[in-house]
Amino acid sequence: MKTFLILISFLGVTCIAMAQEPHEQLQRMNTIKYEFTQAIYPNSYIFSYERVTTPDQTFCVTLGYEEFPNIVGVSSRTNVKDNLSKSGFKAGAEYRFYLKNENKYLAPHGVYIGPYVSYHSFFNTRDLEVDVDGVKETAQLKTNFSILNLGAQLGYQFVIHDHWTIDLVLIGPSVSNYRANMKLDGDFTFDKGEVENEVLLKILDRFPMLDNLLTNKEISTSGRFDSWSVGWRYQLLVGYHFGKKKKH
Repeated sequence: MKTFLILISFLGVTCIAMAQEPHEQLQRMNTIKYEFTQAIYPNSYIFSYERVTTPDQTFCVTLGYEEFPNIVGVSSRTNVKDNLSKSGFKAGAEYRFYLKNENKYLAPHGVYIGPYVSYHSFFNTRDLEVDVDGVKETAQLKTNFSILNLGAQLGYQFVIHDHWTIDLVLIGPSVSNYRANMKLDGDFTFDKGEVENEVLLKILDRFPMLDNLLTNKEISTSGRFDSWSVGWRYQLLVGYHFGKKKKH
């Protein structure tokens, strides 16, 4: 992941250095983009639409399909025998201010800042195998895990040959809500809450920014988890810029 972040930062600096042409006076209003930075969620198809609202401001919406990656080893006694089903989605919105003092171009070309909100929701069904004093017990675990991010971002978007775009979010901290609902079914003797917490910690291990902030948090007796913590956003999107040019 460090290598990936270094690559994004390098591309951002390169794009800024390449901005040498005169300020454009004609402006296309629409951009459709595909996101390439879903490294945490490998099976994903996320699209974004950006619309110019003023010469230096835009509004973006994001929507797409994504899955939470497979979990195999949960703990020394608990394993996932089979990932039976998985699905999920991402939705989001953001407003961008393209900085007039930093940019030679009209939006959506140049340095931008602004607020964003994004929501991830995942649905998984897994067969678990738990070692109870040498005896293998099985159960089926249904999980609904979601993340709500409220944050601000700094990025740069480069428009190539008037139609293609490279959009880089370089800094994007957030306050994030992590929520899980879990349900274990089956004939077993092991402690339900302990196994659910083991799975929860395995899920949260996918987010390096959390470190130990959620270590002491636990699933409630009703199988629910709800906690606020930190989050982080970085993105690389490639898009197509189109629409009749509007004069400014």
